[in-house]
This record gives sequence, structure tokens and C-alpha cells, in this order.
Amino acid sequence: MHKATLAALLASVSALPVMAQENLSAADGEFIGTVTLGESRRGVQTDVAASETIITQDEIEDRQPGTVAELLDTIPNVNLLNGSTPQGAGISIRGLGNQAGTYGTDGKIAVVVDGVASGAEEIYRNGGSLALEPELYRKIRVTRGPSNGFRYSSGAIGGSIELETKNASDFLEEGDTFAFRGKAGYESNGDGNLFTGILAFRPVENFELLGFLGRRDIDAREDGGNNTLNNTDFSQRSHLIKGSYRFSDDLKLTFAHSHNEVPQFDTDYNAFSGVPSGFGTVDRYTEDQTSYVELAYDPVDNDLVNLTFRLQRKNEEIELTPRDNPFGPLGFTLLEANHLTETRSLRIDNLARFSLGSTNHNLTTGVEYSKRDRTSATDGGLNDSSSLGGTDKSIAVYIVDEIEVNNSLTVTPQLRYETQTLEGKNNPVASAFGAPYVDANDVEFDKSALTGALSVKYDFTDSWAAFGTWAYNENLPPLDDLGTSFITQSERAETVEVGVSYDGLDVFTSNDTLKGKLTYFQTDIRNGTTYSGIDSIDLDGLELELSYAHPDFYVDFNAGRTRGEITEITTGSSFAKGDFFDHTPADAVQLTLGKRFFDNQLDANIEVSHAFSHDRTNQTSGARGPSESYTLVDLSMSYKPNQGVLKGTEWRASVENATDREFRRFGSSRNGTGRNFVFSIAKTF
Repeated sequence: MHKATLAALLASVSALPVMAQENLSAADGEFIGTVTLGESRRGVQTDVAASETIITQDEIEDRQPGTVAELLDTIPNVNLLNGSTPQGAGISIRGLGNQAGTYGTDGKIAVVVDGVASGAEEIYRNGGSLALEPELYRKIRVTRGPSNGFRYSSGAIGGSIELETKNASDFLEEGDTFAFRGKAGYESNGDGNLFTGILAFRPVENFELLGFLGRRDIDAREDGGNNTLNNTDFSQRSHLIKGSYRFSDDLKLTFAHSHNEVPQFDTDYNAFSGVPSGFGTVDRYTEDQTSYVELAYDPVDNDLVNLTFRLQRKNEEIELTPRDNPFGPLGFTLLEANHLTETRSLRIDNLARFSLGSTNHNLTTGVEYSKRDRTSATDGGLNDSSSLGGTDKSIAVYIVDEIEVNNSLTVTPQLRYETQTLEGKNNPVASAFGAPYVDANDVEFDKSALTGALSVKYDFTDSWAAFGTWAYNENLPPLDDLGTSFITQSERAETVEVGVSYDGLDVFTSNDTLKGKLTYFQTDIRNGTTYSGIDSIDLDGLELELSYAHPDFYVDFNAGRTRGEITEITTGSSFAKGDFFDHTPADAVQLTLGKRFFDNQLDANIEVSHAFSHDRTNQTSGARGPSESYTLVDLSMSYKPNQGVLKGTEWRASVENATDREFRRFGSSRNGTGRNFVFSIAKTF
């Protein structure tokens, strides 16, 4: 780590408060001190029945993450898997979602970018769902559990991750026609650098356009023991074009195209591996593209109509070129496949607002047609035997009605009906090990599901509320089940959530606020197809979120606990009834203490997170082997002067893993990153 560079960075950061005081003194003639705080770093969503966390633009900027996954592990019962890289990284929610060690994802969480759902790939030792540049996004909403996922999926049992890209209006003030924001960043562990440029344009009042270009380069990182972490170097390129045109007060057109690419050269085939895996090396090119065009018709004089038409496109690609192949012909097929998933869809939905008697309704109805084509072509012309190709066609209809019965009671029923047709194409007749596939080519398989949920929230007082949700999900067969007996079998799940929330003002002193939310959940999954040898699973757990804002400081706290048990097994299983379901995260708590200075221009905080030891597993080593407890300390500071010569600049500095602790998260196949100094400066013109 470059000591001279770090010394310069720390010196510049330490000077920021002095500069702030000088700027304020020059403008006002005296130091004004601290002012009343409006909020903590992350609020608690007490107004909804769902277990929901929102990460705002300010928090994304202040945390300075290298990947989207690094943002999300600060949420209770959300577990980060190899999150220091965009490829081979992933997220699980309540033990469901991305899998550690072998396959990418189990399809039980929905990842949605600008309303466009991503695929759920089980690509052998390469799959992932979050190869996305965090600088692209202005807001991330994470829902634990299935409460908010029915608009996008029948099988989002674990939860959903919704990402929203930046808008031109985020950078344009009243009367502006043009703005440019440049940003440069550096991090010490991996000698990484970041450069982004944003151009916002509004030539007339009814048209705006945003362009984004970003580049991030990081060398191999080290853990807290100064050991080099395998497969952690990467380069990432990203861009975004997004705009809107308003034809009238009633009619608006919005369009966007975002693009992420991660080229890697002479890297281990096993993207999850923490050490050289013996699978050989490849050149890996990962690409994610999301596009949509939306026409919205919202007549100002008709509350029954708020209609949107959406054309959507999603391309996800992992292209592999072998460099070193230890397995002969078998390995060559595995190492040189080009995995491409293309999804095209049309969605039409409407939001109607009306009253019936004493009830007020926000009724959303919609229909979506989707066609998903997956190939994994090799030089032999057929798809890779570990990732069969085909087409997934589906039609879904969904209804969500948020009913306000009175000022205290809100009831929200949801229904989704989905029917799909799967067809295998251009696949080999047998696996790489000689086992014949069953109907993997030119045979159609039809499956449908009716799923839904009922949520209730009751406000006892202005501060206290109770809430609960019952949900039924079916995870329809994915293309990965082609050639197996599971191709006509859905995974089924029931989830129950209950909890209480508190939202108070002037609680301990004047002008302070306290928010809290405690949720208990239980999920029963049966007819399992995702986990080898497992038919049924029971999950239960707790989630606690607290947020306190005082005129002099703020505090955030959260905690998560999940337990999982195998309740039914399949014939020949290596498991037994009552065994641990060993994908659940370690118990964890997180505490943030912060203070804002100089009229909220300077924000400094310390964050301490602790993961407890985890031995609730059937494995003895590897990603799901027992993990030890550890405590991490992060320090961060952001300075955004609103006057003086530095007005319009944003200075941020942080120290991640300040104690240089050597640790491994449960579910990760390599150690976490050691001490890391991160610094960035941005300027808007």
C-alpha cells in the first residue's frame, strides 16, 4: 500500500474541517457550530408492512463501495458472498439467493434494475447476479421476504433487490440547462482507481437527458494477514443513457440503456475460488445490459387511469476463452463456453385511485409477456453440458390493491398468475460425465402458478403499529432444470411475517426522532429442486432496525438472525432430517454513530459490525465451513461545502476494516479485504 499516497490523502482529509470553518467564517463572520439534524444515516421504513430497507443516493456516495454487493451486506439477514468483485460475488437474503462455492443463484431473490428483472443463472462456478457498477444508481430498495416481489416474480421467496439509475434532474437545479459532474476516487488495498463523468442536459422544460461514463480498475487485494486474495483484481466499464420527454401534462416518454462490462484475463475459471482451484485459467468477459422504453399516460383529471406501456430488454453474458486447461476435451468444453441470456418483455400496468364507502384504494393491475433465450455455445456448436440452452416464454398477470380502511388500518392483498413454456434447444444428449439427458431438445414443458400475499398494518397510536404478512410463492422450473426430472416441478413456499414498529418525535429531548422495527419471519419451502438431496426446508428468524437522530448526533443499529433446518430429504440424499440448512447467514449486529458539523456540510461517523461464529452447517471446510466471529470497524467522513471557493465539490474519505482484521464471512470462499483507505473528490459544474 503506497504510504506516501496515503499520507497525502489523510492530510487532505484532516484539512477539510479547517477549510469548512474558514469558508463559514468568511461568509458569516463567525463559526455557526452544529444545527438540528433532520435524520440519521439510514432511516427505518416504519410506514410499510414489508421488511424493507432503502439505501439513498447520499448513503451510496458516502460508503464508496467497490461493488453493489458491498452496499447490501449492511442490511440485517443479508449476506455478502465474495463481494469485493463484481463477478463471482452475490447476495443471499435470509439464506436464499446466491449460493456459495458451486452455482450462481437458486432463483429465490429478484434483482430488478429500473423495473427490468435480471435472470437467475446457475452457471457452473461462474454465476452471479450483481456485476453492476454502484455509481450508476441513485436508490436501492431491498425487501427481505416475498412481500414486494409479486410484480416481478412468482418465486422471490427470499426477497427482492430493486435498483434505480440516476436521473438528469438529480444534477440540474431550477433554471439549469446543463450540468457536468466529474468524480475521481482512489483506494489503497488493490491500488484501485475510479473515474466517472455525468452530463445532464435540459434544453427545454419538457425534455432532459443524462449521459454517464465510468471506469474502475483494481489490482488483487490483500486480507488482514497480508495474503493476496485470488480472483479479486478486475476492471469495470459502465455507461448509461437516460432521458425523458413530456408531450403534455398527461403524457410522458422515458427511455434508458445501462451497460456494465468486466473483462478479466488469465484468471481462474472458478470465479468463486479463494485459492487457485485447479480448474484452469480463462479470459472471462462479463457483460450486463438493461434497456427500456416507457410511455406513461396519467390524465390529471382522472384518478382511475395512470397507464404505462413498457418495452424491456435485458442481456447477460459471460464469455469464456480457455488459457490453461488441465482436463482435456471435457475441460475445453467447460472452459470455452459463451453464456448468453437475452430477455425481451412487454409490460402494461395501471394504477387506479378510488374510494368505496369508507375505504380508499390504490389498485395496480398489470400484464407482462416475456421471452427469454439462453445459449452457452461452444466451438463444437452445441451448448455447454453444464448449462443447457433453450427458451422460456411466460405470461403473467398481477393485481395489488392497497386498501386504507381508515386512518389506522391498511390491508394489501396481492395476486399473480403466471404461465410458462420451456423448450430446450441445441443441447448435447448427455452430460459431460456420460449421463443421458431426458428430453433436453425440442420438447416443450408447460407450467403455471397462482401466487399471492396478504399484508396488514394497524396503527395503534401515532407512534406504535403492528404488521403482518402471509405469502405463498412458487419458484417455477428454470432452464437449468432441462434434461432432469425437475423440469415440471415447482418449488413451493409459505411465509409468515409479524412485527411491530415505532416512529416517535421529541422522545428523549426536543427535536429528536426515534424509529424502530422488529420483524419475525417463518418460511417453509417444499418440493425442493435447487439443493441436491433436499426436499423441504424450514427457515425462521428475527430482524431489528433502529434509527435515532438528535440535534447533536445520530445512531443507527440493526441485527439479524436466521435459522434453517432440513425437514424432508430425497432418495439417496447425503443429508438427514433435522440437519442444518447450511446456507443461512451468521448472526450479526451493526452500530453506526455519527455527527454532522458546519450546517450539515461535514458528516463524520464510525460504524462497528460484528458477526458471531457460525457452526450451524453440515460442512467442515470451504465456503460453508464453520466461520469464526469477527468485529470490523469502519470510519468515514464526507464534506460538501455550500459556499466559498469549494462550493460544488464533494470530498469523501473512509477507512474500511480500520483494525486490519483477518476474517471470512460465512458463505464466502475467500477472506474479506484487509484495511482499505478510500478517497474521492467530485465536482459539479
